[in-house]
Amino acid sequence: MSTETAETTTIVEVKTIAEVERIVHGSGLWDGTGEVEFSDDGASWTAAWVPESDGAHPQFARVSVYRKGVRIPTTITIRWDEQFPAASEEWAGKWLRSPMRHFGRTARMNGFRQTFREILGNIVIEDEADGRAPEKNAPTPAAADAPARDWEADFLGATTIDEIDALEAEARGARIFTPNPAGTALHRIARNQRKAIVEAAWAGDHALAATEPAPSAEETITAPAIDRPAPRDYLPPQNRADRRASRRKKGRR
Repeated sequence: MSTETAETTTIVEVKTIAEVERIVHGSGLWDGTGEVEFSDDGASWTAAWVPESDGAHPQFARVSVYRKGVRIPTTITIRWDEQFPAASEEWAGKWLRSPMRHFGRTARMNGFRQTFREILGNIVIEDEADGRAPEKNAPTPAAADAPARDWEADFLGATTIDEIDALEAEARGARIFTPNPAGTALHRIARNQRKAIVEAAWAGDHALAATEPAPSAEETITAPAIDRPAPRDYLPPQNRADRRASRRKKGRR
């Protein structure tokens, strides 16, 4: 797939990381790729990064790419906030759900691009084509003077699930849940408020059920009585002659 910008005639090819690796490996110049490592501070690195809280992500990623005939490998280090595809809600969601997978893939792509620029040209991978940062337009004077919205107060003031749903949809449209501590904290507040509303509704329903009076005798519905014949009514009819014959057989009169 390729795209062409209006300002230039440069054609940008969009490929998956697997397609990029096939091009690099098939060039005959590739001599290996090191393990992708992650870091929160740029000093301590690990290949198995573990989040400390919900919504957390590594701050840095690095990888080394080797090229035949070149003594020193190309080692690149990238920052999360410079690579995160915030302009695409779809890709942003994928990055936040699987930070190691997508951040590490971008690290490898940057390493390949820097090591094999003459081979890859203007090829980009899929989430790079959607942009790495949202468009930054100069604010109008009215927007600049407008006070910042207190999203935390809005979420804490919600009393129904419908209100929470509407606020979350609005917040995502405004890209409020940013991949940083402030955005993560706000998302946690929204989630906790939703949970509190559900628990309050559950407790209220059970309290109402416990205080409802028991139905009176008149209100109690009972099954109507059904008249049944007495057991004697089931016996076949007998006349006097039959009874006398029966007594004679038994030696009685």
